[in-house]
This record gives sequence, C-alpha cells and structure tokens, in this order.
Amino acid sequence: MYTRGQFAVMGNIGRKALRLYHEEGLLVPVYTNEENGYHYYDEKQLAVLEKIKRFRKIGLSLFEIRQILDGKAEEAEIIESRISETDRLLKELKDYKTEKDPQQTEVIADEIAVRPFERCVCIYVCENVERENLGMSVGKLYERAARENLQIAGAHFALFSDLDDEEKFSMRTCLPVLNYAGTDAIEIYEEKCVHMHFTGGFSKIRQAHQSLRRYAEENGIDLTERVYEVYNNDMSADVYYAMK
Repeated sequence: MYTRGQFAVMGNIGRKALRLYHEEGLLVPVYTNEENGYHYYDEKQLAVLEKIKRFRKIGLSLFEIRQILDGKAEEAEIIESRISETDRLLKELKDYKTEKDPQQTEVIADEIAVRPFERCVCIYVCENVERENLGMSVGKLYERAARENLQIAGAHFALFSDLDDEEKFSMRTCLPVLNYAGTDAIEIYEEKCVHMHFTGGFSKIRQAHQSLRRYAEENGIDLTERVYEVYNNDMSADVYYAMK
C-alpha cells in the first residue's frame, strides 16, 4: 500500500486533488491508520485514478464521474452528450469564421411546413440565458437524469414563452424523459406549429425565426407566444412556432 504522498507521486497528482476525490467519494483510501490518521491506497487504485484524470481532462464534473464509477450512469451516454456539445461549439466557431469570410455564400434556409410539436414530459431548467451558454443548462439536465436514473426520450430543446410580455418572458431548457412522475417536470402538449428544419448553423438560427414569422404573416397564420428550438446531434435545429 502507499501513503497519500506516495500515491500522489505515483499517480502524478497533487495531494489536494486526492483529498478532494476522497471527500467526493471518487477515490476512497483502502485503509486509514487510526493512530496517526494516515491514509493508504493500493496499487489497483492507480488505474481508477487514471480514469478520473482522463474524465476531468475532457471536462466531466465530479458528480458525473462519481455516477460513472458507481455504475449509476452509462459512460458512453455522458461522453456522447459531451461530444455533442463540443461539436456544437466547434461548429459555432467555424460559422463565425465563415461569417468573416466575404467569399462564403449565405446559408439557405430549409423548407417550411405545418406540423405538430409532439407531446412529451420533460425535466427542465428555467433560466433566461444566451444560447451560447445553453450548454451549462443542458449539462445540469443530463446530470440530473443520470442521478435519478431517468431514461432520456429525445433531444433537448429550449422553450420560449410569453414573447410579447417583457415581464413574463421566460426560457426553459428542457430534456424529454420517459415514465417520470415527479412534480418538478413540465408536460408539453401536442400543438400545431409552423416548422423549419434548419441546417445553417447555431449562429444563424435567427434566419429560421425570420423566415417562419414571414411565412406566417404571408399565409395569414396567427401565432401564439411559444417557440421551440430543438437541438439535434447532427448540429441542425428544428424550430417551431406554435399556432393559435
């Protein structure tokens, strides 16, 4: 066995980090000497430490790591959600670069059609945030789903409500789940919407909103004050404007 200092050297990590991992239940010493309070680790825990370090390097939270190590969350699912958010950020950076290049052509929006936004039950975070910071809210929802063993039932989305009321305007970041009976969830009922599947990039999503509002005006369609933005793994987005 190794003392905490020896284990820190062996694992190329600071003692402060080891104490933190101990307190969070990620890497608990196998033995504690009651006389002097020294903590001891065994050699097998070096592999666990390496896994923790790799998870931290790719940006997983301590809670997410503990859920994986305890078998309460699927490693592949959490990694996939992190990849999706990272890909989204990378695409946003590329879109920004493209906008600065006058040689690039403007993105053409996809076809508009009337279709329903399907019923779902969601856990949610109610935060009026900029879309660029949406990943933080999404991360909270995936952490909660892992913590409560909830089965994810679809892509996360933002629900904007009361667009015409400055005081009541709200944004909810939602994650559809199955078989959830808790009181702190929101049920979205199916409603008819004007819809666009937009592939032009997150930074240009305003084009989808402009096109949808123009389509509604030209076709005499009255809209409610609810808008949905669904964010897909392929970096596209589905934008819905609810109809009266």
